[in-house]
Amino acid sequence: MAKFIFKLQSVLNLRKQKEDNIKNELGIAIQRLEQEKRRLSELENTLDATVREFNEKTRKTTVHELIEYNEYLSLLNSRIKSQKDNVNNAAQYVDKVREELVKAVKDRKILEKLKERHYEEFLLEQKKLEQKTNDEIVSYNYNESSAGD
Repeated sequence: MAKFIFKLQSVLNLRKQKEDNIKNELGIAIQRLEQEKRRLSELENTLDATVREFNEKTRKTTVHELIEYNEYLSLLNSRIKSQKDNVNNAAQYVDKVREELVKAVKDRKILEKLKERHYEEFLLEQKKLEQKTNDEIVSYNYNESSAGD
């Protein structure tokens, strides 16, 4: 029996490799998103702790300390806003990479289905060739036995 050769196997291999690369990229993007979320959470916790501390000390602080607290709170709020932007950007990137992965999987599956179809056609053709060979053998044997009578 002849060996099945899929003419687009190299393309299929490239698509599988591309899909694997995108999966890796998605993993890295998700890790970055989680890291950005943790950083945001840390900043928000710091802000909450500072506000509590500020509220506890309000009665016994000087004007200078109040100004420093206020500046620090403003700085924390600014950092939180910036970090929220970082989280949003990371989330958008994760979504973009996910879309690329969906497309890559779809492209690979299309080629795999084509390969399956070609393989089924190959098997059918091999079966026909085998049947033809068997018919020729039977015909030859019949002719030999008829000639010998």
